[in-house]
Amino acid sequence: MISAWESGERDASDPYRSLLCEAYGQSADQLGLDGGTDRARSDIGLVYSASLNQAASTLGDLSRFDEMKHTAVILGKYAPEALNAACLDWLFGTATMDIASEGKPVTAYDVDEIRAMTTTFDGLDRKFGGEHCRMMAVRYLRERVLPQVRAPKPEKVEREVFSATAVLCELVGWMAYDTSRHSLAQRYFTQALRFAEAAGDRAYASYVLTSMADQALYLGRPDQALRLAQVARDASLRAGAPVVMTEASVFEARAYAAQGDEAGCRAALSRAEESFGRIAPQDGPDWAKHWGDVLFASHAGTCWIDLGRPKEARPLMQAVWDSGKDQARRRVYAASQLARVALLDGDIEEATVLGTTAIESAGGLTSHRSQQQLKQLRQRLVPHARHAAVKEFEQRADILLAS
Repeated sequence: MISAWESGERDASDPYRSLLCEAYGQSADQLGLDGGTDRARSDIGLVYSASLNQAASTLGDLSRFDEMKHTAVILGKYAPEALNAACLDWLFGTATMDIASEGKPVTAYDVDEIRAMTTTFDGLDRKFGGEHCRMMAVRYLRERVLPQVRAPKPEKVEREVFSATAVLCELVGWMAYDTSRHSLAQRYFTQALRFAEAAGDRAYASYVLTSMADQALYLGRPDQALRLAQVARDASLRAGAPVVMTEASVFEARAYAAQGDEAGCRAALSRAEESFGRIAPQDGPDWAKHWGDVLFASHAGTCWIDLGRPKEARPLMQAVWDSGKDQARRRVYAASQLARVALLDGDIEEATVLGTTAIESAGGLTSHRSQQQLKQLRQRLVPHARHAAVKEFEQRADILLAS
């Protein structure tokens, strides 16, 4: 019965309702067993709600079912058609600020706390990968942040609360993406988009679209990534946000490169470089502090690798490697990409050395994206399986990945 309810296959009427409450140690209301609405809808979180009150309720349900590991939410399928609909609703829909106030008033100090906690979660994610701290962030979102979304507050603080909620939502979505929970990531990204709109922050909403583009690119959908990046670029122009313009343009370039369109890639990189030069880090928002030379080099270098241009790619990816001493995920990515550069140059031995370095850098890291990069690297070495260096690499890789 529990597995059938968790998967959304059936409702939980008495006596099962009472048994579920006992099994989870929570009330019927906490489990969503209120009048037959206990099933997690397959589209929960995928819809961009015009009503902010509905969006808050949706985010509460989504985070609750996520924390419960409800399979209808955790194991849902990535839905590009829902993504397109959410973007259209954001661009052309009418958003309403109809949320009711209840509870203790929110202060600027509360907003500072949310931002500080988000920064902590972000640091843990970058150092160890999304698996380590995602559920802590989800619980904090549900138990601490959402009550403040509904609490009374002055207009300026209200905007700040919605903005902080959007940033935390995007981070939780990113952590889900990093651990291959792609449908779940899509749901949090959609809600981050809605709360960014509630905050009146079109720049951050555009930034959320670039996260969606990143995910689409990773899932082998460069055409969709291109559309999302272009929408983000156009919106960032209107918002006057050079950091978002830069990120949108580099993902546009990445999408063109993935499709083998060198002319499109070059034009997009040129736009990215121009807007990158207008970024003033000291004046930018906290959520953009990670943007700098290294991130630009990472994206540009990947473009040149995808286009088969190792000469242009090598110095860029080397700069990424040199900067990644305290970020295991970055080191795995840089070493894997440098191995691709070596393969493009025909240097099999260098590729295997770099491949070994990538695997060693992944020790203790829970990032599925990093694991996928290692798998892809091993696949690229398959045509050279008879080479002595590749045989030695495979033996070393089996030992390292098994430990």
